[in-house]
Amino acid sequence: MAPFDNLVQYNAKAADDVTELEVIGAGLCRSGTSSLQAALTILGFGPCHHMASLFEAPERSIAFLAALKGKPTDFRALMAGFRATVDEPTCDFVAELRAAFPKAKVVLSLRDSPEVWWKSCSTTVYQSYHTSYQILVFPIPFLRYQYQVVNAIVDLKWFGRHGFRDGPGVYVQQCEYIRSIVPKEQLLEFNVKEGWEPLCKFLGVPVPDVPFPRTNDTAMINANIRMAKLMGLAAWTGIFAVLGGTYYWTVQQEGWRTIANLLPKFF
Repeated sequence: MAPFDNLVQYNAKAADDVTELEVIGAGLCRSGTSSLQAALTILGFGPCHHMASLFEAPERSIAFLAALKGKPTDFRALMAGFRATVDEPTCDFVAELRAAFPKAKVVLSLRDSPEVWWKSCSTTVYQSYHTSYQILVFPIPFLRYQYQVVNAIVDLKWFGRHGFRDGPGVYVQQCEYIRSIVPKEQLLEFNVKEGWEPLCKFLGVPVPDVPFPRTNDTAMINANIRMAKLMGLAAWTGIFAVLGGTYYWTVQQEGWRTIANLLPKFF
């Protein structure tokens, strides 16, 4: 299994034959979005986009980063191939996605309380906003793009829109914002603990004969964060080894003389 494969429990790659986004997840990360992604896929609304999808497609990180910074974005083109989307960064573009896909229904995933949400977020995915993490993973492009997206979400959306970079207030303001922009008939406020019934009723599909999925627990996310840090540490070790070896050969071993003697042969 490649690193981070277990972040996406169901295939979230865009499908060529899908043109309409039917379900928009408006809940923040760590609000049951991975379980919701799995549930929507079981119900036939896959592929379902998720923040973890960006690990497999770094070009999407670049596109979302541009959108987060306010650059004009064709959201129909950006979301082509997906029937549903949950989690960051799309939950920060609910208004734009509804304008692009006016028939789409919106699911606002909830936790038991704002405090429960923040405890979960702060001890898992929010670690990628920390400077220490970002320095460690900087040499790895797809991880660097991912944390740049996180930075833009926190600074430009959470703080820019809600006035908070951290804490339970982010959750409170997100919920209030979504309620203010989505008509009640197109909005379901949903805690994954409620199971299939309210979700299936809202989407107009039968209840499947399988248990409601429970995925993306804290231990798994933190294991992937540790993996990212180890990958970054390995990359930095390689970089400094090359730099150290180059310095030793060119300065200590007077390798520069060898280079100087070779240059006339090429010019």
